[in-house]
Amino acid sequence: MTESYYITTPIYYVNDMPHIGHIYTTVMADIFARYKRLAGADVRFLTGTDEHGQKIEKAAGEQGIEPIQLADRVVARYHALWKTLEISHDDFIRTSEPRHQNAVAEIIRRITDAGDIYKGEYEGWYLAADEAFIPDSQVKDGHDLESGRPVERLSEPSYFFRLSAYQEPLLEWYQSNPDCIRPRSRYNEVVSFVERGLRDLSISRTSLKWGVPYPGDPDHVVYVWLDALTNYISALGFGSDDDNLYDGYWPATMHLVGKDILRFHCVYWPAFLMSAGLPLPQQILGHGWWLRDEAKMSKSIGNVVRPDYLIERFGADALRYFLAREMAFGQDATFSDEAFLERFN
Repeated sequence: MTESYYITTPIYYVNDMPHIGHIYTTVMADIFARYKRLAGADVRFLTGTDEHGQKIEKAAGEQGIEPIQLADRVVARYHALWKTLEISHDDFIRTSEPRHQNAVAEIIRRITDAGDIYKGEYEGWYLAADEAFIPDSQVKDGHDLESGRPVERLSEPSYFFRLSAYQEPLLEWYQSNPDCIRPRSRYNEVVSFVERGLRDLSISRTSLKWGVPYPGDPDHVVYVWLDALTNYISALGFGSDDDNLYDGYWPATMHLVGKDILRFHCVYWPAFLMSAGLPLPQQILGHGWWLRDEAKMSKSIGNVVRPDYLIERFGADALRYFLAREMAFGQDATFSDEAFLERFN
């Protein structure tokens, strides 16, 4: 029987154009997919875009356009870039698509039926850059200690997911599947985080309008991480009348992600799936960061490397080779023009 191999990248925010960090993840996933195809596996390779949330709403407003217009513009850039880099993905999921919104509604229905969602009031420090509430211990003088970015105190009605009920099930899953998170250093980080205890998770917002409507309550939109994480099954037809792809490819063989979103993929996502009674991914592989000037390469910081000039000057293959060669998988790597030229020559 032919081996089924389902590999995914994260879906990328559309608040700005793609950069080297996005390309690295996608190129590495493409390398895995191509290798498995050569080995005879039945491969499905997914990538896409995360189009909801406060950052997208804000970026669109600053440009005087609607969020979907911004999303369409950036998605076109991704399509063009993946074509230039010869990325061999089988599907491109957008969270603004009806097929995705149907899947989000279905997973919420299942989690609700399991008794794991309740309505309450959430108050906390909100970091808009990460679209997440952060603990009091991580805030000083109105700023996030880790990133230095400003935070604001928010209180709003919210639906909550009983994440606290899944501490032991998650720890049991990690223990019985020691390769579910790679490399081992990332596994240890996640286990340590869960062992310290889990708080219930806010999964809706009333302060936003640009998002998936919360089923049965139009005053709320679904929190961006529950929305975004569901893409891995919405792209397979979960929640639709045609779930042949879901039956054939789920659970995912590998979620390839950056280490900064490891918690969401290794804690929140499997907990959602457990609650919904769905199979868990086989492996989450967390790679390191691309650094520039000794800081993480990030659109928010403004130290990103635009890929266009590298591709125009040296070609797509040169960029693919450099990214795969320069970073020891799982560790951070520094991008510099000098290093690129040295590898190229």
